[in-house]
Amino acid sequence: MPRMRDMIKSISDVHRDSEKEDQKKKPDEATGLSGLDAIRNAIKANLQNKPSSSVFTQETQKPRISSPPTKPISVSPDKVKPIKAPLAYTKAEDFEDKSFSDKLYMDYHRLLGTIVNDIKSKKLIDPKPLEKNIFDLIEANNASEFLFMKAIQRKRFATWVVSHSVNVTIFALKIGFGLKYKKNEMHQLAIASLLHDVGMVKVPNKILFKHGKLSSDEYDVIRQHPIHGYEIVKHLKDDYPYLLNAVYQEQEREDGSGYPQGLKGDKICEFAKIIGTADIFEALVHGRTYREGFITYYAIQNILETKSHQFSPKMIRSLISVISMFPLGSLVELNTGEIARVVVTNRSRPVRPIVEISEDLEGHKLDPPTRLDLEKEPLIFITKPITE
Repeated sequence: MPRMRDMIKSISDVHRDSEKEDQKKKPDEATGLSGLDAIRNAIKANLQNKPSSSVFTQETQKPRISSPPTKPISVSPDKVKPIKAPLAYTKAEDFEDKSFSDKLYMDYHRLLGTIVNDIKSKKLIDPKPLEKNIFDLIEANNASEFLFMKAIQRKRFATWVVSHSVNVTIFALKIGFGLKYKKNEMHQLAIASLLHDVGMVKVPNKILFKHGKLSSDEYDVIRQHPIHGYEIVKHLKDDYPYLLNAVYQEQEREDGSGYPQGLKGDKICEFAKIIGTADIFEALVHGRTYREGFITYYAIQNILETKSHQFSPKMIRSLISVISMFPLGSLVELNTGEIARVVVTNRSRPVRPIVEISEDLEGHKLDPPTRLDLEKEPLIFITKPITE
């Protein structure tokens, strides 16, 4: 049964999959190689740009929800007006400073918290405060893994919608890097990601945090949130035209199983595809009760094995190319029984980073730790991630 913290999972996926996922066993962490093989096999089987059949019925593809009063406008990122926001000038070395990233992470929690309060007070939202340090957010996300490590923590630093939205933005920007987006496109993607779930503010807490399975009527209320979001941002259509479709379509899925319109493939705007992929990744990283500290390794494996038909192969490939299965700073267990910390990631071979062994087979702490490049040690490999 989902608990309040379980609602960090994409809301529709929580209640659609809750009963089935509760019956699944926890991933067999002792068989790391079989998990890696599953990832490789899934990549080969599911990322071939071929249409896949949906597991959803026609009835579930068309939920009982209303349409927005006006059709969202369609605009490509390259046709949007140049950025007018004031830019923050930051030293390059600051982007690799953990304290700088920590402050930036919390600053955006506060800024989004203000927007949430404005929505609750029925005020028109203003994204301009989000833009002041937007390039700092982008560059810090590119220069180091500190923001990424913040975003995969179990701890929440604000209400669910605020914390979830900041984390999704960090993951969406990673995908944008993988797609080689230009600076202007990254700016737009960041704003769209930060505001993608504003419609959730309109969903009653008694439904949002309900323990147990939602009724059909309650599920329909959840599915209204993209429409609520569209209504909240539609006054921004002149200055932020890309925002409307991103907010309205972020729950659409590649195979047509999403909502509110059941759009497929190229009918979904690219920002919405990126945000949708980042959204499910955020949900899986934080996971459910039995997956405390669910590591990116298992999140990527889950997307590839069970959800690849719902998301664009292009977006999944980009996610895999830029997000480390074993992130910088994470703890892992080696097949030797030793405990190590990842100190250098390996983009070409993500399962073979450079690690520092901090604890030997008997559990004794090593000081100083022993550095090991797993790419040069074919007989030693990671068997499982470890939560701290």
